Order: sequence, then structure tokens, then C-alpha cells
Amino acid sequence: MSPVIMNRTVDNLTLPTLMKSPQKKVVKDVMRDYTIWNHVKPRATDIIIASCYKCGTTLMQQIINLLVNGDDDFESIHQISPWVELRFKPAETKTGLIESLPSPRILKTHLEFDALPYYQDWKYIYLVRDGRDVGVSLYNHCQAHLNGAYHPSITFDNGSDDFSKFWDTWVETGKPRWPFWEHINSWWQVRDLPNIIFVHYANLIHKKREEITKIAEFLNQEIDHNQLEMITRRSSFQYMKENWPKFEPPGVFKPQRFIYQGTNQRWRSLLTPEQLQRYETIIHQKLEPNCAHWVKTGEF
Repeated sequence: MSPVIMNRTVDNLTLPTLMKSPQKKVVKDVMRDYTIWNHVKPRATDIIIASCYKCGTTLMQQIINLLVNGDDDFESIHQISPWVELRFKPAETKTGLIESLPSPRILKTHLEFDALPYYQDWKYIYLVRDGRDVGVSLYNHCQAHLNGAYHPSITFDNGSDDFSKFWDTWVETGKPRWPFWEHINSWWQVRDLPNIIFVHYANLIHKKREEITKIAEFLNQEIDHNQLEMITRRSSFQYMKENWPKFEPPGVFKPQRFIYQGTNQRWRSLLTPEQLQRYETIIHQKLEPNCAHWVKTGEF
């Protein structure tokens, strides 16, 4: 079905809403509840940072925070840039925090595009990383995850302790989290919308100044050389690792494991030739050729 533009008036603002179908995609799992977004009162200046997982979301939150606020004088980035659809707190508590944030708000999501509200005034930043790096990073992430962190009765399936078994399950299904390929594909279909920008993790690491400049232009933010150097320095892996309490969700992971290594291509020493071939088969089955090329290389 072709996208349909519908107008919705909110506080005297007419924010055009794009809906791919009359019913938004239902996403409710052990961590995510898409309906929490229904309680978010939109502002025209909202910035949405989106990814499937393990693609540099926290790094991007810090970059955008430094771009729009100019400092990182906060105790936890998760208080100034909350993961909106994360469950375990009443929607009123979550939306109360979101409503209290100054504009422009920086909101985090791990939802597919068609499970989110869409406003032409909002700015959406979508992050992607080579799936081979994502699988390795997710394994370490799950190994560090503390069950009972949100509530003693809540436990998560964090997958096999054996990396090879973990990988084989994840690359096929996305488990123990949600499907990776389908998430990318949902955003790829809307890549030409003018208020969505795609950022690849490899470029964010290896071409950081260029990427920051591009993101600033997308957000209509002017930055000079000194600001660019400050943002580059305070979004470095070393800085974020040294200041890990600012960036690690409190009590959810083993200490100093949320900001872990931040490097790519660790998969080279972990994946067998058969697993690498299976990866090639799956990525070309699940994604369009141009999309598959971009995910692997960061090149459109």
C-alpha cells in the first residue's frame, strides 16, 4: 500500500502524519511496548534516534546531546534521552519524564518504522551496523545483562552462553532479541523521506567529523571548529568508557560492560567459514541488493 499523508492538529500545530496502513504494526515483547508512544505529546522539534540494537545508539545520543545542548552535565543520558517504548514503568511515569524535557527532545527507539508515529516536523536518525559486528556485540551485551534488573520476577532469555550457538540462532531469527533484518528493511523502505537520515556505525567511527557535520546540517545546527572538536572528543570511545556511569543504564548490566569495546570485525576470529557463508546467503535473501551492500560497507 502506498503511504498516505494525513493531517493531525496538536496544540495549534498541524503535523502531517504518514501512515503505511490504517493499523500500525503491533510490537509488544518482553522489552518493548509500542503503545507507550501513543502517550507522547509531539513537539515539532523532536529528534528520534532509532536502531535495531548494538549499532551505536548511545554514541549517537551523546553526539546529538552535545550538538543541541553543548555539554554533558547530566548524571545519566537515559534521563535526558529516554528509550520511549521500554516497558517496566507505568506509561504515565515515562511520559511525565518525556514531557518535562526541554526542547528539542532526543528520544530513543528500537521500533520498526511502521510501529512508530511519523511527523514531517520530526527528525529521524536511523543507525545501522554490519550484522557480523552486531551479532558479536549483542552476544557480549546479553552476557553482561543482569536478570532481575527491572524487577525480581522479570527474567530475559539472553541466549546461549556458547557464542557459536548464539550466533546461529541470532542470524536466522534475531533471538534472543527481535529480528534484525526485518527491522532494517522497515526503515530502508522510507529512506528517501526528507526528514530521515541514515548513519552507518563504521562511518561514525572512522569518519566521525564528517558524519557529525552531516548530522548537524540535517538538524539545522550550526557548529564551528571548536564545537566540532569538543563533540568529537566527548563522543570518543575512551571518553565514554572513562565516564561510563553517565552512559550505562544503572543496575541493568555488569559494571563497565555496557560501553564495552566499540570495535568492528571481531567476528573475523569467531565465525567459521560456514557461518560466514550463511551470513552472505541470509543478508541477500532478506535485503535488497543496495541495502545489503550498505549494511556491509556503509556505502550507498
